[in-house]
Amino acid sequence: MDSETQKKIDEIMYETNEKVSAIVNEIRDIRFSKMDESEKLTKCDNLRVEFEQVMIEEEEKVVKVMTEYP
Repeated sequence: MDSETQKKIDEIMYETNEKVSAIVNEIRDIRFSKMDESEKLTKCDNLRVEFEQVMIEEEEKVVKVMTEYP
């Protein structure tokens, strides 16, 4: 893998890390909040879906970089 490909993938990883960290922090805040359990569950479920979407997008971006910069 050349340095340009590595740089692009690193950028994707940093961006993804920021998004994932924000989701994890939000889940943590919800779990330790005083809202009722059903509301906590709903909000955490939505964040899990968001997390999954972020990971899918990351994979798609990496695949695109790998095909553009073989």
